[in-house]
Amino acid sequence: MIIENMKGDMSALADKPIIITGGGGGIALEAGLALAYMGAKVIIGEVDEEKGRKAESLIAAKFPGRVQFIPLDLEKPEAIQAFCEKVTAEYGTPYAIINNAAITPFDSIERLPLTDWDRSYHVHLRGPLQMIQFFLPKMLEKNQGVLVFTPSSGAVAYMGGYEVFKTSQVELANTLASELEDTGLSVYSIGPGLVKTQTAMQGIEKVAPLMGISTEDFYHMNRENIVSAQEAGTAFAVSLLFAKKYHGQEIGGIQALIDAGIHKNNDEKISASLSEEGQTLLIAIIKTFDEQNEGWKKRNIFEKQWMLRDFKKYAGHSADEMAAALHQYQIAYNKKDVEKLNGLSALLTNLSNYYRHQLEMMQGYIKDSEKRQEYDTYIKGWLKDIETMKGML
Repeated sequence: MIIENMKGDMSALADKPIIITGGGGGIALEAGLALAYMGAKVIIGEVDEEKGRKAESLIAAKFPGRVQFIPLDLEKPEAIQAFCEKVTAEYGTPYAIINNAAITPFDSIERLPLTDWDRSYHVHLRGPLQMIQFFLPKMLEKNQGVLVFTPSSGAVAYMGGYEVFKTSQVELANTLASELEDTGLSVYSIGPGLVKTQTAMQGIEKVAPLMGISTEDFYHMNRENIVSAQEAGTAFAVSLLFAKKYHGQEIGGIQALIDAGIHKNNDEKISASLSEEGQTLLIAIIKTFDEQNEGWKKRNIFEKQWMLRDFKKYAGHSADEMAAALHQYQIAYNKKDVEKLNGLSALLTNLSNYYRHQLEMMQGYIKDSEKRQEYDTYIKGWLKDIETMKGML
């Protein structure tokens, strides 16, 4: 288990009841194993009883007394109510809920039946919301708890029946994060990446032909985003340890693994021969961001809040966290401290995600074609600097 490579104290989750929906296999099963390893009480919510029992047995064989399967059908409000009441009777208030359950109703919007849209709505949005409304008052009484959502990447042809409601989880998480800002609760979204779970593969077998490609071609096109179920599940588990840091953010699973000291990506190991060109480029990237950050802070209160929240949503860090991290990496680069530069590439990717979002926004907000072209040139230059810098790492 890669969780065994984790650095630091993991006792914070000891004896904490943690719900994982759709917990019978794939990513969720790996998350359950990692959580049980850290001493948590894992509650598997699963609609397929055979899968739920099997997952319970697999975890219990390694970590006796740390797991229980409780049937959960997110399409049926009465089943959700029964699940919540049973959890409360046996465990009290859960410390965390990982909303992992998913179905993959793939087809064109024209052909996908409304009944499949309804199913997706219940599994991906209404069901999780009902469960949160049940447990949230109890979590607030305790002034602690974590709500985790597992959204997807966004609009993709023939995957609308899945993506529309999975991406809506991000907005639900953002709304909850704002409402719970001054409490002891944390809310965030975590994207696992592309994982070859049984559910995912069944869905891709449907959607690849609709795209006019083979399943092999689909996986080849997305090969850079493929991670193992163990990596994704472990990321879900260890992310709970950094819940306060991630509050209000949409993070990638790799970030959680890096923060836990688990991620070992040889591609991110940086050459000891750090160039002056790279140093100059990093200074330019940081200067550009610092100027933007200072500009946001000079705006009126409403504009400032919107801009800073928008940045956090797309970059996965607050603007101040981004600034602090970039300056720390600059110090490490100047000192040629290779070990402390691991993670810089991932941070720059987050920053470029925001700049790409800015490019898209400009298309709608700036009607003057000359001015829009000017802004486009600036942002594309920033993106080019980041890609060049990443290429040196």
